Parts: sequence; C-alpha cells; structure tokens
Amino acid sequence: MRFYPLVLIARRHLLHNTFRTVVSVTGVAIGVTFMIMLSALMTGFEKKFVTETIEVSPHVVIHDDRRQQPDEFAGWLSERTGGIATVVGDKPRDLPRRIKKPAELVGMLRAMPEVQAAAQNVVGTAILSYGSRERGVGLIGIEPEAQEAVSAIDHYIEDGRIYDLYSAGGAVLLGGGVADLMGVKKGDSINVKLRDGETRALRVVGIFRTGITTIDYSRAYTLMTVAQQLLGLGRDVNQIVVRLKDYEQARAVAQTIESQISYRSESWQEANANFLSIFVLQQFITYLVTGGIMIVAAFGILNVLIMLVMEKLPEIAMLKSMGYSSRDITFTFFLEGLAIGFIGVICGCVAGYYLTEFVGSLPIPMTGLIQSENLVMNNVPRLYIIAGLAALVVTTIASVLPAMRAGRLDPVDTLRGHA
Repeated sequence: MRFYPLVLIARRHLLHNTFRTVVSVTGVAIGVTFMIMLSALMTGFEKKFVTETIEVSPHVVIHDDRRQQPDEFAGWLSERTGGIATVVGDKPRDLPRRIKKPAELVGMLRAMPEVQAAAQNVVGTAILSYGSRERGVGLIGIEPEAQEAVSAIDHYIEDGRIYDLYSAGGAVLLGGGVADLMGVKKGDSINVKLRDGETRALRVVGIFRTGITTIDYSRAYTLMTVAQQLLGLGRDVNQIVVRLKDYEQARAVAQTIESQISYRSESWQEANANFLSIFVLQQFITYLVTGGIMIVAAFGILNVLIMLVMEKLPEIAMLKSMGYSSRDITFTFFLEGLAIGFIGVICGCVAGYYLTEFVGSLPIPMTGLIQSENLVMNNVPRLYIIAGLAALVVTTIASVLPAMRAGRLDPVDTLRGHA
C-alpha cells in the first residue's frame, strides 16, 4: 500500500468541494459541542449535590432501630406451640428508642480501618417559633468537636463557628432556608416547643448555608445535652454518625456495620437514593439527545461520501488501471471519513469548552434541589474524551459502507459506463 499518495488523493477529494466538506465537519462538531456542554451541565449538578452532601452529612448513619423489627409475640407463641405463628393486626409496644452503649460503639467504629471519625447524635423533630411564624425542623444534638470531624458544617456557617454553641445555655445553629422563612438573624432568640407544651428560648448563634435545599430548609443544630432535654430523651442517644476515608465505600461499610451491631446502618447513597436516581435519568436523556445529533451527523457523512464516490467513478477506474488495488481505494475513502470526523472532533472540543464556560458564567440563579447563583458546570477532560471517542466511532462506522463500495468497483464497467 502506497500510503502517502493515498493521503494526497484523499485531501484532494475533500478540498475539491470545500462547502460540502465544511458542512460535514460542522455536523460532527455540533454533536461533540452539545454533548460536552450538556454532559458538563448534568454532571455539574450531580457533582455539587454529592460533594456538598458528603461534606455536611455523615457517610453512614446508624439508627436506633432494626431494619426488620422482630415480632416478639409471634416468636413467643411459636416457642409455646412448637410451630410457626403469624399475628395479624398486632399493636407494637411503645418502647423507648435509643442506642445501647453508644460510647462503646463509637470506640469500635473508630477502630475500623475504613472509618475516619464517628460521633454520637440526638435527633428528633421540633417546632420553632419566632413571633407569629412557626417552622418544623429536624433538630440534631451534637458534640461540636466530634461532629466537626464527621461533617464540615463549620465551613458553611455565616459569621460564626460551630463552637459558638457553647456560648449560651441554649444556643442553636439554623439552616439558611429556615432562617429566611422565619425572618431570623444571628443573635435573635427563638422559641422551641417542648413535649409538655411549654416553650424554651434558644439563641441563634449562627446560620449555615450548604446550597442543598433539603438541608438548609429542614435542619437545626444544638448541643447534645440541650437536645436531650428538649426531646425528653434523658441521657439516651438515638443516632451515631460516621465519616469514612473513602465515601464511595459507604454502601459496603454500612452493610458490614449493620451485620456486626444489628442496628440499621444507612449509607449516604441509600439516604439520597431518590435524588441520585434523578441524576441517572438526566444523564440518560443527555446521551440520548446528543446520540441523536451524532447519528444525524453520521448520515451526513455517509451521504457526502456516497456522493463523492459517484462523482469520482472515472477517477477510481483510472487509479485501478494504474495499479492501485481495491484495498487502496477503500482505504482512501475511509481516510476521508476519518478526516472529517477527526477535524469535527477537534472543532467540537474547542467550541464545547468555550460554550461550557460561557453557559457556566451566565447569572441564572438555581433554587431547586441545589442552590446556586449560576449553572453548575463540570468542565472536566473525561467529558471531552467520551464525546470525541463517540464521534470518531460514529463517523468511522458511517465511512465503512461508501469506502467498501468504492473498493469493489470494476474499472472496466466504470469506464464503459462513462464512455
């Protein structure tokens, strides 16, 4: 095979009709550009959600219940009767919800090689009131030193520190969404309703904004001893939170912990399964749309090369009569398709980068699941590699049929038909 002359022939074919070549390259470039931009947009939201979630929330949460609660009466009846008993419509007993020996469990968890930190929590629901405004929140009682090692909530507090909870006998950190809805600012006193109907005043020592709506609009932190008093739990603890060295191993570690201590252990992926499934659907739609653009571009290349083969029938016959083989002719037209795809990929990657940066700079506030002043873009090299390879695969497939057709042409029949 004479490689260099075939490259010159392919270049001559492409430059012979510049407009047609430019249209084909543009089709590929558009597909690559929008595949990069849409992928960066979709993965940007997912990355921000995951990053903020694993920073401000524990990687594994150990709850004060079992995943499958045993039916004590059915078990007792089975032992008495020597068979299997099923109880229908039974009313569960009102048992205190707590984790037994939490300090020992925390020590065991900290000794695990996968665990970076662990802390005790007291969680429950509370109704906060400020003037005539009320808001239900998830109240979390923490030990600031231990909690800071598990979740980086201190980083998101505006004009304050997590250790400011020690500054008053009853202090609280409010999520930014809760504070905005209630009209509360740092230094204000709010009331929390107790179980017996009375109220207790808490001073707001800080407001945190993570950018995750489900956290900022539903969470408040106070000292663990204060939460135990407010929720009527005495000295009990009903949750243990864990931070791992590798957050991606949370599912496996949660299963290991649950098998050892029996308490329900929930990974951050399980806790946010609904939101993560939405991101998977978004990515599927993104690749479906951009894949359609790529297919349209591939048909454009297919059409261009077929027309080129039809135009170059006499030239193909002359090349074969000069000693070029069918493989040489096939390679020449296949090279033309690859050239269109390669140039389209380069142009598309360049355009995709600038379009992604431009879209990410637009002042478009987001107030849904994620709060942001701009569209969150994940402009990483991996997206360019995926888009470029996808475009090259599509254009390569589109080039095969015309190239094989050109190689199979009989020079005698071709010249006779054009005589």
